[in-house]
Amino acid sequence: MHECCDTAQEKLAVANQGTKYLLEHAEGLRKESQSTAHKQLLTTVFLHRFTLTDAEIQALTTRDVQVNRYLFSAMDHCERIRSDCAALLTGDLSPGEAETAGLDIMQATSKYLDKGYEKVMKWTLFECRAGLSKGEEGQLEVSLLMKKAIRRLNCRPELLDEALSVLSATRSPALMNLFLDALTRGGPNGLPRPIELNAHDPIRYVGDMLAWVHQTMASEHEFLESLFDLKSDGRRVGESRVFSPNENRKRVRTLLDKHMEGCGRPLKIRVYQTIKSQEGSIIAYQLATLLDFYKATMANTIGPDSLLTKTLTEITADAYESFYQILASLSARHMRYIEQPPVDLSVPATLTEAMSNLREIMTIYNDTSPEDTAAASFDRVLDMTVDPTLELIVKMADLRASEWDKSIFWVNCLEYMIATLTLFAFTQSKKEVLEGLLKKHTSLLIQEHFHHLLNSSGLQPITEALDTKAEDIPLSRMDATSSKQISLAMRQFDNFLAHLDTLVSPRLVLLSSTKNSSHVHQDSLALVTSAYGRIWDAVMDPKNRYEFASTLLIRSKEEVKTLTG
Repeated sequence: MHECCDTAQEKLAVANQGTKYLLEHAEGLRKESQSTAHKQLLTTVFLHRFTLTDAEIQALTTRDVQVNRYLFSAMDHCERIRSDCAALLTGDLSPGEAETAGLDIMQATSKYLDKGYEKVMKWTLFECRAGLSKGEEGQLEVSLLMKKAIRRLNCRPELLDEALSVLSATRSPALMNLFLDALTRGGPNGLPRPIELNAHDPIRYVGDMLAWVHQTMASEHEFLESLFDLKSDGRRVGESRVFSPNENRKRVRTLLDKHMEGCGRPLKIRVYQTIKSQEGSIIAYQLATLLDFYKATMANTIGPDSLLTKTLTEITADAYESFYQILASLSARHMRYIEQPPVDLSVPATLTEAMSNLREIMTIYNDTSPEDTAAASFDRVLDMTVDPTLELIVKMADLRASEWDKSIFWVNCLEYMIATLTLFAFTQSKKEVLEGLLKKHTSLLIQEHFHHLLNSSGLQPITEALDTKAEDIPLSRMDATSSKQISLAMRQFDNFLAHLDTLVSPRLVLLSSTKNSSHVHQDSLALVTSAYGRIWDAVMDPKNRYEFASTLLIRSKEEVKTLTG
């Protein structure tokens, strides 16, 4: 039994020794199979991550596949592959293997990506030359593919600039032709009517042209924002635009300026013709303020440095200059034909016309200018209107010999001018100048009227004696102020008071303002009262040696003051 077991054991040992190599070889093959399977899995994952599919390569390289979402998906995949190469080049592989694999991948994907960009570029150029598709109302529509193409080309600025240059070269003449059609042909089926049919009405004509340009600019701005897939800036109507430093918004402003450039020349020519053909200051000023409004609007939309804004700035400056020339010519015309003041010394027709003209201009300025506009911006108009008018009044007044008539004429004219300027707050500075002149001429009237009343009352010889007498000579010893002369003067003064109207004077009836007439009369009477007070004090003064002084003066100072109002 033991011998059999030993024999079997020996045979088993011999068998084990004979199959040992086979077992070891089988184990090696099994491990090699597992390693190969793992490498195959890694290779599959690697190829999936770092290579494009045949469909993607076709989308990127062949003309058979049109530009669509699959093309952009393939380009995105290509970009991801190139981005992942950074991980490969910095991974656990040996430097030589990593560098070789990374460079091979970068080279292959670069070729395919360039083909993709070229394909997108050609398609974008075709779309730009075609002018893009139009919506139901003629508005330019930007497809989702076009937005993706522009966004993709944004990664290649040189390609994007080329595409945008073609777009500008297409849109600028297209918009100019649309503007010319609106001017001469009108809309479809003649509606709206051609703008040039209103050329006889300068305000409507220029306003329609500017409104068309502004509306078109707004539509073009909306189109460009859509092209770059930008959201609206949320600006309210009339609110100033805040220019964003965003690169795409800068591109939008630049493109908008280029697209509207073609409209500038025909607009400038026609507006210039309209401005130069005006002879009336009202229409000329309305045109200038209209252009000024649109200039500010354009500056808020596309910036003050844009070509269209500069064009409108130039036109606006010329419109204002033309308006100032008309004002100067009107003033020169008035100065050439100086007539006598009216018989009643009322405001002459020339002044009425000038102030009526100025009132309309001030109304336009008041209605169109912002509340925070400085009054100084209107000073030149006031200087060119009011100052020549004052010069005209001087020359007309000089044609009257009487100083009294001159003063009345001056006061009437100045009151009329001040009443015109009082309607508007921004005329305060010029109104103060006129009020100073009015005060001066009113004072002259008061003095002249006072001397007239003093002479009529019989007090003038006495006041003259008071002014000229020597200190050592008593007043009663002078011929003009003897007791007898004082008595005669007081009788005349008493008669003057009996017939005195303290409210109005026939001499002041030519003053156009009843209030001012009453003011001149009452101030003159106050001076008469003051003169009587001087006489009363002098007569009562013992130094002047009047006998029975209290009997010479019938009325006291207080009584005279009451009677003269």
